[in-house]
Amino acid sequence: MRNLSLRLRSFAAAILTLVIFIPLTVITLEKAFNNSLSQSMQQQLRVQSLTLISEFEFEQSRAVMPELLFNDQLNVPDACLYAFVLSGEKIVWKSQSTLNWQQLPEFTPPPIGEEQFMEDFTLINSYFLFAYTAEFEAQSGFQPVSFFILQDKRIFNSEKDKFANTLWYWLGLIALLLVVLLLVSLNAALLPISRLNRQIKQAESGQLRRIDQQYPPELDKLKKSINNLLNSEEQQRARYKNSLSDLAHSLKTPLAVLAGNTALPEDAKEPVQQINLLIQRQLKRAVIGGHSGWEQAVPIKPVVMKLINAMQKVYMEKHLDFNMDGVEAEACFQGDITDLMEILGNIIDNACKAAKQKVELKCVMTKHWLQISVEDDGPGIPADKRVLLLERGIRLDSYTEGHGIGMAVVADLVSAYQGQLNIESSSLGGAFVLLKFHLI
Repeated sequence: MRNLSLRLRSFAAAILTLVIFIPLTVITLEKAFNNSLSQSMQQQLRVQSLTLISEFEFEQSRAVMPELLFNDQLNVPDACLYAFVLSGEKIVWKSQSTLNWQQLPEFTPPPIGEEQFMEDFTLINSYFLFAYTAEFEAQSGFQPVSFFILQDKRIFNSEKDKFANTLWYWLGLIALLLVVLLLVSLNAALLPISRLNRQIKQAESGQLRRIDQQYPPELDKLKKSINNLLNSEEQQRARYKNSLSDLAHSLKTPLAVLAGNTALPEDAKEPVQQINLLIQRQLKRAVIGGHSGWEQAVPIKPVVMKLINAMQKVYMEKHLDFNMDGVEAEACFQGDITDLMEILGNIIDNACKAAKQKVELKCVMTKHWLQISVEDDGPGIPADKRVLLLERGIRLDSYTEGHGIGMAVVADLVSAYQGQLNIESSSLGGAFVLLKFHLI
């Protein structure tokens, strides 16, 4: 349950409630309907019993009933309603509806003046039974006479089944309607959370600088906290870059004075220059080391076009053919535009230096990855040098022309953005440089 979304948890809880509530409702209503139907049946049989009592009499100690009774169901064989009269524990009369009965039931008469009602009197079939015992005057004095009415339960069971089927049908429709209404209301209730989540993702990918939509009071405090976090993070990053920039300027002047000192031995000039390059490189790494996913996304294609225009002027005599058809217009880099220009500038510059005629660029943006590739038709980079090229602390200015110290900066920048840098052989014959950045 801990990994389930709020929507799924709420929906599961509501479904569980319906799964419990609907059957309990059906059971309760069925029970109430059956009790009501049984009470109605008891009342009907009581009336039938009173009718029989009113029609019964003794003539010379012999039980007498009319040939045709008031209730026609008792006059028709197998009409589902049956009547018996007992006197002296013997059946002295039975209705014509029992004409086809092969075996007569055995009854236990209730006490005089009392009635008996059974909901499940079983013979071949199941019956309702109502019995009443009254006293009638005969030649030998008052005699107890018991009247038994049997009602076949098949009609009752049929009505009960119809009611249950109708109940389940309509409650099922109601449950389905409740599920639809639940989904609609749940989506409406969670819509602000979805919008806030969408805006947070846009801020993470750099498409938004601030969360600006209106939200319910419960989410408004969270919105303000996120915006305060964005402001604080942006200000801290700006202060960090400014401090490092001030440090770079502070170190640049002493190093320039030291490098321009005529009294400086020749063998010390190269270490001073290396110190200068090392400081610049480490300062650059420190600046982008504070990279976060909250920066504004930078469109890549305009940067690529600007760099290619510059390279066409620098390498005008080579008449290079630049192919950038594979650069998607919607591709964006989640980082600083200066870092992007330095990464692509170094790679494209190296490709132009090494290329004979062709330089091909591709940029593809998927759901989780940004892939940038640059390849040329130059001599390429030997496989044993590719590993060294990507190792930290290795001097790169001694490698094949076109792949000098700039690749070290590229490797550091890509690493700072948690990206991947791969160097392979190109189908054009030269080097194939692939950059991969994970999208937040």
